Amino acid sequence: MAKKTTRLPSPELGTEVANRLRDPFESTYMGVLQTNDPLLLEKGDPNGELYRDLKRDGKVFEGLQKRQLALISRPWQVEPVEDGEAGTASAEVVTDILKRCAFDQVCCDLMDALLRGFAVSEIVWAVRDGRIVPERVVKRAQRRFRFVQQDENAPPELRLLTRENMLTGVQLKDRKFIVHRVNPEDDNPYGTGLGLQLYWPVFFKRKGIIAWNKLNDRFGSPTPWGKYPRNAGPKEKGTLFDALRAISNDGVVMTPEGMQIELLESKLTGSVSTQESLCNYMDDWIAGVLLGQEPRTSGGGALAAASKERTAVRLDLVQADSDLLSDTLNSTLIRWICEYNGLAPCLVYRVISEEEDLKASSETDKNVSEMGFELNLDAVRAKYGEGWEKKAPVQPPALPGRRPAGVPVVDNANSDREVQKSAAETQEGATASFAEPGGRDAIDDAVDEALGEWEEVITPITDPVLAAIADAAAAGETAEQVLQRISTLLAAENAPDAGPLAERLAQLAGAARLAGAAGADA
Repeated sequence: MAKKTTRLPSPELGTEVANRLRDPFESTYMGVLQTNDPLLLEKGDPNGELYRDLKRDGKVFEGLQKRQLALISRPWQVEPVEDGEAGTASAEVVTDILKRCAFDQVCCDLMDALLRGFAVSEIVWAVRDGRIVPERVVKRAQRRFRFVQQDENAPPELRLLTRENMLTGVQLKDRKFIVHRVNPEDDNPYGTGLGLQLYWPVFFKRKGIIAWNKLNDRFGSPTPWGKYPRNAGPKEKGTLFDALRAISNDGVVMTPEGMQIELLESKLTGSVSTQESLCNYMDDWIAGVLLGQEPRTSGGGALAAASKERTAVRLDLVQADSDLLSDTLNSTLIRWICEYNGLAPCLVYRVISEEEDLKASSETDKNVSEMGFELNLDAVRAKYGEGWEKKAPVQPPALPGRRPAGVPVVDNANSDREVQKSAAETQEGATASFAEPGGRDAIDDAVDEALGEWEEVITPITDPVLAAIADAAAAGETAEQVLQRISTLLAAENAPDAGPLAERLAQLAGAARLAGAAGADA
């Protein structure tokens, strides 16, 4: 069965009809395309060197640095177009090649297109380990290149200007140059950079700073004013002038005696624009163009409300910059590496995500943990980093009346008496060293007598409670559930009777009070 051939309904569907060569408003000579940036055309600077000077402004340089470094700081990775072992192996090879050619620096150089519309980098290929790889990628000046289109059906061709050919340039080899464009309006191969919007705020800011410095100099160094007699001759006037110039680096004023000079000042009240406010406004304009709307620090309470919005705007800008740059690299450098080395098609991209608030995340984990859940060790390390280990369980302190684990139960009823007697003797020996001279008193005798009878009144209460805690620990209950279990136990009808313990405590309190009132020798 013959294979069916699919054809376009019309040959014009596969060509550009409204290309720049057929534009009646486009002036081309020998196929050389011109930029459509209105400011560069107005200033007669087709090379765009006007925008290069904008980097001398600190606010412009700061904004460009933020855009570039925000992109470079994000991790990048290579993935195959199709799943499979061959694609995975090819992605690993491309990743290793990019790591060895300073890939982040390549991206940073191409991001220069943000300001000037397009950026060009040259690839220097080499053979290493049996593969054709980019040994280095070198940034080139935009002024050295022109786009030429002589055939309506062919895309614009990048050419290099040389001393021998300063009009159309020389033809370049394929797979040699990377061109990254920003905002190529009206199929303009040169792109339209942010310099078009940054030129005027920088221009006005510089004028304002010049006026501001003159104002500061005027107020910082007053102008000397000399008066000469009305009958003074040229020699006297010259002597006064030389004296005034000796104490001033700027202008001086000389008038005859009796002549009055006044300065007329504006009497406007309210908010008056100054050089400082003008410069601040231009800085806000620059920051708005490069980073999105960002109010100044002195903007008041709106800053807190706009904080999240500014973060989201910057994240969107980084995502857009990453997507556009990845498209350029995937269609040039990555594609050429795969084709030269017979690798499966791969794509490179950067992982753009908002930084996680670890404090809010830890509070959420704590709340979930109180509900009876817990993170495993791998999840904790993945979220909060390496170095975490699970804490050893804390052993609860031994409570009175409960035997430690592993101690056998002795049926002899007198054994408890022996233990109590030994404990009393130990306690007596320990306290004797801290007792004041004069020996024992009636309170010590009362305490010793009471120690022999405490277990029979407290054990009926502590044993059920300790047993309930042990059952709760075995069942893995939370602290809230343990307290609920103890409350239910104490509120039951067969709850332990605390009457004997209360009676004994009352007796001891009364005896201690009477002994203290009677004196140590009673």
